[in-house]
Amino acid sequence: MTNTTTSPNRSLDQIIDDGDVGTVISKNKNALIAILVAIVVAVIGFGLYSSFADKSKAEFNSKIYNFELSTLKNFTEKSDPQTLVLGIKELQKEIGNYSGLVPVVLKASDSLMGQQHLNEALEVLKIGQQVSKNEYADYFILSRLAVVYEDLGQDAKAIETLEKMNTQSLKIFEGKNYLDLGRLYLKSGDKVKAKASFTYVVEKVKDETEFVKIAKLYLSKL
Repeated sequence: MTNTTTSPNRSLDQIIDDGDVGTVISKNKNALIAILVAIVVAVIGFGLYSSFADKSKAEFNSKIYNFELSTLKNFTEKSDPQTLVLGIKELQKEIGNYSGLVPVVLKASDSLMGQQHLNEALEVLKIGQQVSKNEYADYFILSRLAVVYEDLGQDAKAIETLEKMNTQSLKIFEGKNYLDLGRLYLKSGDKVKAKASFTYVVEKVKDETEFVKIAKLYLSKL
Protein backbone atom coordinates (compact mmCIF):
# COMPACT_ATOMS: atom_id res chain seq x y z
CA MET A 1 0.00 0.00 0.00
CA THR A 2 1.29 3.41 -0.86
CA ASN A 3 1.67 5.73 2.08
CA THR A 4 0.85 9.27 1.03
CA THR A 5 1.84 12.25 3.16
CA THR A 6 -0.84 14.88 2.72
CA SER A 7 -0.17 18.60 2.96
CA PRO A 8 -3.15 20.65 4.17
CA ASN A 9 -2.71 23.00 1.21
CA ARG A 10 -2.85 20.43 -1.57
CA SER A 11 -5.61 21.14 -4.07
CA LEU A 12 -8.21 18.57 -5.05
CA ASP A 13 -6.76 18.56 -8.57
CA GLN A 14 -3.35 17.59 -7.20
CA ILE A 15 -4.89 14.90 -5.04
CA ILE A 16 -6.76 13.42 -7.99
CA ASP A 17 -3.67 13.60 -10.18
CA ASP A 18 -1.86 11.56 -7.55
CA GLY A 19 -4.74 9.10 -7.33
CA ASP A 20 -5.03 9.74 -3.62
CA VAL A 21 -8.78 9.35 -3.20
CA GLY A 22 -8.33 8.57 0.46
CA THR A 23 -7.05 12.10 1.01
CA VAL A 24 -10.07 13.58 -0.75
CA ILE A 25 -12.37 11.57 1.46
CA SER A 26 -10.49 12.60 4.59
CA LYS A 27 -11.14 16.25 3.71
CA ASN A 28 -14.89 15.66 3.55
CA LYS A 29 -15.40 14.37 7.05
CA ASN A 30 -18.81 15.67 8.07
CA ALA A 31 -20.99 13.47 5.89
CA LEU A 32 -18.60 10.54 6.05
CA ILE A 33 -18.54 10.35 9.84
CA ALA A 34 -22.07 8.98 9.68
CA ILE A 35 -20.98 6.47 7.06
CA LEU A 36 -18.08 5.25 9.17
CA VAL A 37 -20.29 4.94 12.23
CA ALA A 38 -22.80 2.99 10.17
CA ILE A 39 -20.09 0.60 9.02
CA VAL A 40 -18.90 -0.01 12.58
CA VAL A 41 -22.44 -0.58 13.84
CA ALA A 42 -23.16 -2.91 10.94
CA VAL A 43 -20.02 -4.95 11.54
CA ILE A 44 -20.71 -5.26 15.27
CA GLY A 45 -24.36 -6.09 14.71
CA PHE A 46 -23.57 -8.61 12.02
CA GLY A 47 -20.93 -10.22 14.20
CA LEU A 48 -23.26 -10.61 17.15
CA TYR A 49 -26.00 -12.02 14.95
CA SER A 50 -23.69 -14.48 13.21
CA SER A 51 -22.09 -15.71 16.41
CA PHE A 52 -25.11 -16.11 18.65
CA ALA A 53 -28.24 -16.45 16.50
CA ASP A 54 -27.93 -20.24 16.48
CA LYS A 55 -28.04 -21.25 20.15
CA SER A 56 -27.51 -24.89 19.18
CA LYS A 57 -23.95 -23.98 18.23
CA ALA A 58 -22.90 -23.20 21.80
CA GLU A 59 -19.79 -25.37 21.54
CA PHE A 60 -18.72 -23.62 18.33
CA ASN A 61 -19.37 -20.22 19.86
CA SER A 62 -17.23 -21.19 22.84
CA LYS A 63 -14.34 -22.16 20.57
CA ILE A 64 -14.67 -18.87 18.70
CA TYR A 65 -14.75 -16.91 21.96
CA ASN A 66 -11.64 -18.67 23.25
CA PHE A 67 -9.82 -18.02 19.98
CA GLU A 68 -10.66 -14.32 20.18
CA LEU A 69 -9.43 -14.11 23.77
CA SER A 70 -6.17 -15.87 22.99
CA THR A 71 -4.74 -15.94 19.46
CA LEU A 72 -6.60 -12.92 18.11
CA LYS A 73 -6.25 -10.73 21.20
CA ASN A 74 -2.55 -11.53 21.56
CA PHE A 75 -1.73 -10.74 17.95
CA THR A 76 0.56 -7.70 17.77
CA GLU A 77 2.87 -6.06 15.26
CA LYS A 78 5.66 -8.30 16.55
CA SER A 79 3.67 -11.50 16.02
CA ASP A 80 4.25 -13.89 13.15
CA PRO A 81 1.27 -13.26 10.82
CA GLN A 82 1.19 -16.94 9.88
CA THR A 83 0.32 -17.72 13.49
CA LEU A 84 -2.99 -15.94 13.01
CA VAL A 85 -3.61 -17.52 9.62
CA LEU A 86 -2.91 -21.02 10.92
CA GLY A 87 -5.08 -20.32 13.95
CA ILE A 88 -8.02 -19.41 11.71
CA LYS A 89 -7.47 -22.53 9.60
CA GLU A 90 -7.35 -24.73 12.69
CA LEU A 91 -10.51 -23.10 14.03
CA GLN A 92 -12.24 -23.79 10.72
CA LYS A 93 -11.27 -27.46 10.99
CA GLU A 94 -12.92 -27.59 14.41
CA ILE A 95 -16.16 -25.77 13.59
CA GLY A 96 -16.42 -26.23 9.83
CA ASN A 97 -18.07 -23.54 7.74
CA TYR A 98 -20.14 -22.26 10.64
CA SER A 99 -21.28 -18.70 9.92
CA GLY A 100 -20.04 -17.54 13.33
CA LEU A 101 -16.53 -17.73 11.91
CA VAL A 102 -17.20 -14.74 9.63
CA PRO A 103 -16.76 -12.03 12.30
CA VAL A 104 -13.48 -13.65 13.36
CA VAL A 105 -12.30 -13.63 9.75
CA LEU A 106 -13.16 -9.94 9.47
CA LYS A 107 -11.35 -9.04 12.70
CA ALA A 108 -8.31 -11.13 11.80
CA SER A 109 -8.08 -9.75 8.28
CA ASP A 110 -8.38 -6.19 9.59
CA SER A 111 -5.53 -6.82 12.03
CA LEU A 112 -3.36 -8.28 9.27
CA MET A 113 -4.20 -5.50 6.81
CA GLY A 114 -3.48 -2.89 9.45
CA GLN A 115 0.06 -4.24 9.75
CA GLN A 116 0.48 -4.64 5.99
CA HIS A 117 0.47 -8.44 6.08
CA LEU A 118 -1.51 -8.46 2.85
CA ASN A 119 -0.86 -11.99 1.63
CA GLU A 120 -1.88 -13.38 5.00
CA ALA A 121 -5.00 -11.19 5.02
CA LEU A 122 -5.83 -12.60 1.59
CA GLU A 123 -5.56 -16.15 2.92
CA VAL A 124 -7.91 -15.37 5.78
CA LEU A 125 -10.46 -13.61 3.57
CA LYS A 126 -10.55 -16.57 1.20
CA ILE A 127 -11.52 -18.71 4.18
CA GLY A 128 -14.26 -16.17 4.81
CA GLN A 129 -15.55 -16.74 1.28
CA GLN A 130 -15.89 -20.44 2.04
CA VAL A 131 -17.84 -19.69 5.19
CA SER A 132 -20.06 -16.87 3.92
CA LYS A 133 -23.71 -17.81 3.55
CA ASN A 134 -25.46 -14.52 2.81
CA GLU A 135 -24.93 -11.27 0.95
CA TYR A 136 -24.18 -9.25 4.08
CA ALA A 137 -21.25 -11.50 4.88
CA ASP A 138 -20.27 -11.42 1.20
CA TYR A 139 -20.22 -7.62 1.24
CA PHE A 140 -17.92 -7.31 4.25
CA ILE A 141 -15.55 -9.94 2.85
CA LEU A 142 -15.52 -8.73 -0.76
CA SER A 143 -15.02 -5.09 0.22
CA ARG A 144 -11.86 -6.09 2.08
CA LEU A 145 -10.71 -8.38 -0.72
CA ALA A 146 -10.90 -5.51 -3.20
CA VAL A 147 -8.62 -3.42 -0.98
CA VAL A 148 -6.13 -6.24 -0.46
CA TYR A 149 -5.96 -7.08 -4.15
CA GLU A 150 -5.32 -3.44 -5.06
CA ASP A 151 -2.69 -3.04 -2.37
CA LEU A 152 -0.98 -6.17 -3.68
CA GLY A 153 -0.92 -4.64 -7.15
CA GLN A 154 -3.49 -7.12 -8.46
CA ASP A 155 -5.75 -4.49 -9.99
CA ALA A 156 -7.52 -6.93 -12.33
CA LYS A 157 -8.57 -9.01 -9.30
CA ALA A 158 -9.68 -5.88 -7.46
CA ILE A 159 -11.81 -4.87 -10.45
CA GLU A 160 -13.29 -8.36 -10.69
CA THR A 161 -14.17 -8.25 -6.99
CA LEU A 162 -15.84 -4.84 -7.19
CA GLU A 163 -17.77 -5.90 -10.30
CA LYS A 164 -19.01 -8.93 -8.38
CA MET A 165 -20.17 -6.70 -5.53
CA ASN A 166 -22.14 -4.55 -7.93
CA THR A 167 -24.01 -7.56 -9.35
CA GLN A 168 -25.42 -8.49 -5.96
CA SER A 169 -28.93 -7.52 -4.96
CA LEU A 170 -27.64 -6.04 -1.70
CA LYS A 171 -26.44 -2.50 -2.30
CA ILE A 172 -24.26 -0.94 0.39
CA PHE A 173 -22.30 2.21 -0.47
CA GLU A 174 -22.86 1.56 -4.14
CA GLY A 175 -21.39 4.93 -4.97
CA LYS A 176 -18.09 4.04 -3.34
CA ASN A 177 -17.95 0.73 -5.20
CA TYR A 178 -18.45 2.43 -8.56
CA LEU A 179 -16.02 5.19 -7.61
CA ASP A 180 -13.35 2.62 -6.81
CA LEU A 181 -14.14 0.79 -10.04
CA GLY A 182 -13.78 3.99 -12.03
CA ARG A 183 -10.50 4.77 -10.36
CA LEU A 184 -9.14 1.30 -11.13
CA TYR A 185 -10.42 1.38 -14.71
CA LEU A 186 -8.67 4.72 -15.14
CA LYS A 187 -5.51 3.31 -13.62
CA SER A 188 -5.61 0.42 -16.10
CA GLY A 189 -6.08 2.82 -19.03
CA ASP A 190 -9.75 2.09 -19.75
CA LYS A 191 -11.14 5.62 -19.84
CA VAL A 192 -14.46 4.51 -21.35
CA LYS A 193 -15.34 2.23 -18.43
CA ALA A 194 -13.89 4.75 -15.99
CA LYS A 195 -16.15 7.48 -17.33
CA ALA A 196 -19.17 5.16 -17.23
CA SER A 197 -18.48 4.30 -13.59
CA PHE A 198 -18.01 7.92 -12.50
CA THR A 199 -21.12 8.94 -14.43
CA TYR A 200 -23.10 6.21 -12.67
CA VAL A 201 -22.11 7.66 -9.30
CA VAL A 202 -23.17 11.17 -10.33
CA GLU A 203 -26.47 10.15 -11.92
CA LYS A 204 -27.62 7.10 -9.96
CA VAL A 205 -26.24 7.42 -6.44
CA LYS A 206 -26.99 11.05 -5.72
CA ASP A 207 -27.58 10.50 -2.00
CA GLU A 208 -23.92 9.54 -1.46
CA THR A 209 -22.96 13.18 -1.86
CA GLU A 210 -19.29 12.98 -0.95
CA PHE A 211 -18.62 10.23 -3.46
CA VAL A 212 -20.59 12.20 -6.06
CA LYS A 213 -18.27 15.18 -5.50
CA ILE A 214 -15.20 13.02 -6.05
CA ALA A 215 -16.72 11.37 -9.14
CA LYS A 216 -17.39 14.81 -10.62
CA LEU A 217 -13.79 15.79 -10.02
CA TYR A 218 -12.60 12.70 -11.84
CA LEU A 219 -14.99 13.37 -14.72
CA SER A 220 -13.62 16.88 -15.05
CA LYS A 221 -10.22 15.34 -15.72
CA LEU A 222 -11.41 13.00 -18.48
